[in-house]
Amino acid sequence: MSHSPRALGPLLGSLLLAILFSCATSKQAPEPSRGLSHIARTGEIRIGTSGEQPPLTMTARSGELIGLDVAFANVLAQAMGVEPKLVRLPFGQLLDALDAGDIDLVMSGMTITPERSRRATFVGPYYISGKTILTRSEVLAAAEIPEDLDSPDLRFAALQGSTSEAFAQRALSQATLVTTEQLEDAIAKVLSGEVDALVADRDTCDFAVLRHPDSGLLAAEATFTVEPMGIAVDADDPRLANLVQTYLTALMDSGALEKARGFWFKDPSWVKDLR
Repeated sequence: MSHSPRALGPLLGSLLLAILFSCATSKQAPEPSRGLSHIARTGEIRIGTSGEQPPLTMTARSGELIGLDVAFANVLAQAMGVEPKLVRLPFGQLLDALDAGDIDLVMSGMTITPERSRRATFVGPYYISGKTILTRSEVLAAAEIPEDLDSPDLRFAALQGSTSEAFAQRALSQATLVTTEQLEDAIAKVLSGEVDALVADRDTCDFAVLRHPDSGLLAAEATFTVEPMGIAVDADDPRLANLVQTYLTALMDSGALEKARGFWFKDPSWVKDLR
């Protein structure tokens, strides 16, 4: 049965009112924030980190977590007026824990990538690094572009689930790739000669040279990529992401983050405390 234009007027008007009411209702009742609900209930914010990505996140002999990310996580929580609860997990399990609601944030030298951004919202970046290699070979350390290293005669190590692994798979496809759950295990493979080099972020490679001054380790001079690092928040929790971004911006403007970088990247006094 058809309706005349005059008869359709009231129907369209009723439909428009229904849509407007629905929109108004949606604005009045936003989606609940799982992270903020937990923070308000417990007074703590759970921050996932690997504890094995020096100098960003490391484990001291005492078992305490230290490093730039750890220090920044503590400052961020303090600024928000809540207690930080650091949750140590293997790097490859951090986003799974975030998805499951077991942690509220990830601060673990995590590079912002399109693939990861499909799973999480990233706040930042708060630090920019890049890929290079750690080796004992002067020839490999002199490499200027990844193609200089892409040989079936070479073996590289990388952290499992990291952008270093993805970079090695893409740019060093002819070489053999060995992955480890912990960076320290990968560095040990370079020291023992089990692999020719480690593919990792610039700061990780520079730290390894600092920690093993008499081992002959070299960090390549070239940096092959640009790696912006951010704080990962549940993709379905924009309200928490907005709050963290507000505090991150304030802390960066205050100079607190730059001061922390100066200590963890340039002052070797803390190295002796590592396990």
